[in-house]
Amino acid sequence: MFDSNISTQLRTVFRDLESQITLLYHNSDHQKQQELEQMLEEIASFSPKVAVAKSCADKKMPSFELLKDGVSVGVYFSGIPGGHEFTSLILAILNLDGKGKLPDARFIERIKSLKDRIELRTFISLSCQNCPDIVQALNLMAILNENISHEMVDGEFVTEEIKERKIQGVPSVFCNGESLHHGKSTLVELLEKLERKFGVGKLEYQDLGSYDVAVIGGGPAGISSAIYTARKGLKTAVITDKIGGQLQETEGIENFISVPYIKGQNLSAAIAEHASGYDLEILEHRKLVGIENEGFKKLKLSSNEVLTAKSLIIATGAKWKRLGIQGEEKYLGRGVAFCPHCDGPYYAGKDIVVIGGGNSGVEAAIDLSAIAKSVTLVEYS
Repeated sequence: MFDSNISTQLRTVFRDLESQITLLYHNSDHQKQQELEQMLEEIASFSPKVAVAKSCADKKMPSFELLKDGVSVGVYFSGIPGGHEFTSLILAILNLDGKGKLPDARFIERIKSLKDRIELRTFISLSCQNCPDIVQALNLMAILNENISHEMVDGEFVTEEIKERKIQGVPSVFCNGESLHHGKSTLVELLEKLERKFGVGKLEYQDLGSYDVAVIGGGPAGISSAIYTARKGLKTAVITDKIGGQLQETEGIENFISVPYIKGQNLSAAIAEHASGYDLEILEHRKLVGIENEGFKKLKLSSNEVLTAKSLIIATGAKWKRLGIQGEEKYLGRGVAFCPHCDGPYYAGKDIVVIGGGNSGVEAAIDLSAIAKSVTLVEYS
């Protein structure tokens, strides 16, 4: 099933596993059940620390869950996580063993302090480029907090439920049976939604100390600025939601000089690696919530942390725009969408309006015209 390159990579990333990870699949009469079992068996073949087992449960579709040292961890996959979601499965295995990309201790404390029982389900499409970010974020929360469970659900296998829930876009997240989130997001934004809904234990106030420079933003401009100040011997902190910023949401970049083509996530990873070579305090998964001018700048973070800095560099970049009109928030994922490639098929044969975006809007309208009943393009300029 896997080519030699992927097989080599999996052997390498699984080499240092210490815990026993079990891929526990369930019975199903679905025609793709054998495909799932074959996939899991092959993944397990790359490490003696990964095993496959069969449960006694009967399901309507191919599905499985993850166990660590024989104990369920609340991470479920309903469907076959191929395509973009294959990474979500591999990362979940690594995170279970503490070998993946885990957030810092402060952010983990926030996840663990979420109250009540939280059952999350994310409806995805294997062709969606934004879905893995959501799945990986919520899998991580389930791994870190025993009161949270998360299930990835491939919409291909539950078309009737998709219709019943009136889902018209992915990713679409439901929490304890109620709609929680639609569309792209980040780990910190999803955590904030859960904190508002369920409450959180009080985080102890923490003073992170004083810096010469604080950079707000972790995209190319922010990290470049931080590297320059660090090279000049200035004590520097970077406050950011995620390293790479909007680059992480860009599939392909072809106008970065000397690099003919690179994926946004790969360039973000390269930026993070470059930054790691300098004496920088990277405060990821944070948001700046307040600034007080007391001679020095006193910065208050969403994590109940504070720090002071002599100078600020603001490099917050851009984000996807919304219209800010009545009904937009209500119908996100149920008639309002952002990605013509991921969500377009849900609107086949319907009248579609594409609003704004310049050349992106025109490209979206052209792509959708092949499947839509009609396409109307609304553009300010």
